[in-house]
Amino acid sequence: MPPLRDDAVVLRRLDYSETSQVLALFAREHGKIRAIAKGIKRRTKTRFATGVDVLDVGTVVFSVRVERSERLATLTEWKQTRSLFGLRDKLPRIQGAQYAAEITAALTEDWDPHADLFDALVATLEALAEASDPLPVVVRYQMALLEAVGSLPRLDACVLCGRESDLTHFSSFEGGLICRHCEPGQIEKREVSAASVSVLQSIAAALPPSSPRGVAMTGAFTVLNYHLAHLMGREPALSTAIVPRDAQRKVQ
Repeated sequence: MPPLRDDAVVLRRLDYSETSQVLALFAREHGKIRAIAKGIKRRTKTRFATGVDVLDVGTVVFSVRVERSERLATLTEWKQTRSLFGLRDKLPRIQGAQYAAEITAALTEDWDPHADLFDALVATLEALAEASDPLPVVVRYQMALLEAVGSLPRLDACVLCGRESDLTHFSSFEGGLICRHCEPGQIEKREVSAASVSVLQSIAAALPPSSPRGVAMTGAFTVLNYHLAHLMGREPALSTAIVPRDAQRKVQ
């Protein structure tokens, strides 16, 4: 099969040997790809070792056997196309970007393309590189990822009865917000404030949140992270770097 070319974001990186790396890439037209970059760290008299870092954005050329697509692809060329230096200027920015990479790697399937999600991820990294407050950027990406993988919860009304008011709880198992009338009958649930509901609904409707900062945005992150943890079967490792666990417990 001839080599394939695509735009990609590096989600994960593992040093495979002194000269090679194994990469998890999220490519625009091919989805998540696991590829070995042989000799990418090798330095010669005429060439510096390049390496590829997590969260790099670039153009990739790779080859793969169709009948063995579950195996590693082979990276033959990498060219970085965006220099997001601002990501590493402040710790909350890089933590937000790493969180986005983690949940993307966990909830996307190999060779399942999501061009819109790729564009959203790149836009998120670019926004984080300049963000004074990374949290709203991260919350918007949580929503974009959930929509892309078909797991966006219902946020406009009670998922059980359709009531649009008195939305007081969220259930990941039921897949959305629950009103105070339906809540007593549910075992799996977490309380959510009216302010956080408003933020979630505004982002879902592509509107600027009425409370872009503070407790309401923290509550929106916590609800979506709770849902993501349910889907992943574990809590995202970097979630406590975004909002500390004690704060997630206290905030509604």
